[in-house]
Amino acid sequence: MTQPLQLGILGLGEGRSILSACVQSNLADAALLCDLNEDLCKQRCQEFGLQHYTTSYEDMLSRPEIEAVAIYTPDPLHAQHVRMAAEAGKHVICTKPLFKGLSEAASVRQAVEAAGVQVLVGQSCRFFDTFSRQAEEREAVGQLLSVEAHYNGDKRRGTSGSWGKAGAVNWLYTGLSHPVDLVFWHLGPIRRVHAVGTLSPAGEGLGQSDPDMLHVILEAENGAVGRVTGCYGSPHSHPDAEPMIGCTLRGSSGTSSASYPDFNYYRHTDQEGNVAFNDWHRHAYYFRWGGASHHAGEFQNYLEDFTRSLRNGAQARPHLDDGIQVIATLEAIGQALDSKAPVLVQDVLNDFNL
Repeated sequence: MTQPLQLGILGLGEGRSILSACVQSNLADAALLCDLNEDLCKQRCQEFGLQHYTTSYEDMLSRPEIEAVAIYTPDPLHAQHVRMAAEAGKHVICTKPLFKGLSEAASVRQAVEAAGVQVLVGQSCRFFDTFSRQAEEREAVGQLLSVEAHYNGDKRRGTSGSWGKAGAVNWLYTGLSHPVDLVFWHLGPIRRVHAVGTLSPAGEGLGQSDPDMLHVILEAENGAVGRVTGCYGSPHSHPDAEPMIGCTLRGSSGTSSASYPDFNYYRHTDQEGNVAFNDWHRHAYYFRWGGASHHAGEFQNYLEDFTRSLRNGAQARPHLDDGIQVIATLEAIGQALDSKAPVLVQDVLNDFNL
């Protein structure tokens, strides 16, 4: 049996899902919890039957028994926390978005390469039932010609946590990172982006300055095209009309569509005609506290994939460079929104010495 990964968990808000994953998996142990809020540390220990916590990240990193750190802190802190973990010789899982911008990406990459550790970006959509099935069966649709992905949600009340409600939230990173990563996953590196967006009245009321209604066209290096949508300043669609998150692959011989959180997956190909799946029986595994919140099943899937990769000497994905490519694409989208002109992703990477 694979030796359980001894995991330190930093940030116990969103980190609740990875805690559930550790408790239910035989591949990882929640060896140490960490949060600045000691009351939250105690609450999570009581909730999950754990004992060990600290309010000091430096203390966590100094513990030799900790093999890897899972980071669920506010987005602007990710780069610093990943770099500190690497410098301490710890492998890293970091929730999306990996970074909020690329200003610290080169120094993080340098620290990770010097330490020889792995970084897994917690792009959770890749590990949801329908999207993973779609990727496994990608070849069924033939040569990929177009990938279209969206994440639309009613965020008119902002996001959880004071850092997200004080006008600091940027939906490029908080929301659009999901569909952009899905397009990148299927098409590979993006060459150029075209983007338009506007700020909703609700966003203005929250003190936001960046667009929260976004539409993007992406040109991949391989010649295929992508489309990404993220709309956060208006009400939800009817659930039967549009899923919160969706991805459609259009190929030379077929099309597939996967959605979240309704477990619907459809495929039509020249060879097999129409195929439909719905794995609703998996709902309790993915969503452990009712509704579709705290999607812990995805966290467990990527935690177990990460552990197996480490134990087998393989490279877990999405890795650090995948994450940097996605953030560079998001940066290019931001520049395209400002300039109202297409932007090359490689130019963005060059600007940050990546």
